[in-house]
Amino acid sequence: MKLNSKRLFLSFLLLYSINSFSQVFKPGIIIGLSATDVDGSDTRDNDNDFNKAGFTGGGSLNIKLSDKNSLQFEILYTQKGSLQKGDSTGNGYYKLNLNYVEVPLIFKHNIVFNIKKKRIDNFYLEAGPSFGRLVQVHQEGTSAYGGMYVNDFKNNEFAINLGIGCRIINNLSADIRYCNSITPVVTQNSNNFSSSFFWYTFNKGNNLGWCFTLRYVFSKNNEEKKLNEKNIDSDN
Repeated sequence: MKLNSKRLFLSFLLLYSINSFSQVFKPGIIIGLSATDVDGSDTRDNDNDFNKAGFTGGGSLNIKLSDKNSLQFEILYTQKGSLQKGDSTGNGYYKLNLNYVEVPLIFKHNIVFNIKKKRIDNFYLEAGPSFGRLVQVHQEGTSAYGGMYVNDFKNNEFAINLGIGCRIINNLSADIRYCNSITPVVTQNSNNFSSSFFWYTFNKGNNLGWCFTLRYVFSKNNEEKKLNEKNIDSDN
C-alpha cells in the first residue's frame, strides 16, 4: 500500500513537472532553405551573390520573458558555402559545401501596431549570436580553389543573426534571417585563399547567408494569446 502511494506521488510529481516545463518552455521545430556565400571566394567579380542553396533545420526551445519579449535557444543543421558559376564551357565553375551544426541564442521582440484601428500583432524581430561547428566539407569544380584541403577551414564559427518573422496561423510562423560570421571560415595560412582574401579586414573570408524557414511551436497558446493581447492593450 505504501509502495503504491509512493508510485502515485512520484507519477503526480512527474506529470506536474512536465506540465510546468511546457508552460515555461515552448519546444518547436524549424525547417527551411539557405542561400549563402563566402566573402571573397568569387574569383571573377568578387561579389557576394548568394548562389549556394542549401537546407537548414532543427529544433528550438523558447522561454517567455515578458508579454512582448522571449529568448529562444536553437540547434540547427545548416548547409552553407559558395557557388561560382562557370562560363559557357564550364570553365571557372567552383562549388564549396560547408555544413555546420549551429547553436543560436536569439532574442525575440513582438511588434504590435494598428492600421486603420485594426490591431496587427503577427510580426516579430529577432537578433542574437550563434556558435557553429563545421562537420563536413566538400569541394568540386575547375577553378583555382578546387584544390583546397579540409584543414584549410576553421572548425568553429561565431556569427551574428538578424531577422524578422510573421505568425501565419496559431503556432506556425515564417521567418527570414540574415547571418554573418564575425570570424573568417578559412585559415589565414591557406595557400589558396591568401591571394584574394584581405585578412584583418571586416567580412573577408566570412560566411554570409540568408535563411528562409517555417517554424512550428508545440504550445496550446490560444488562451495565452488572448491574455497577452489583453495585457498589451492595457499597456497601450
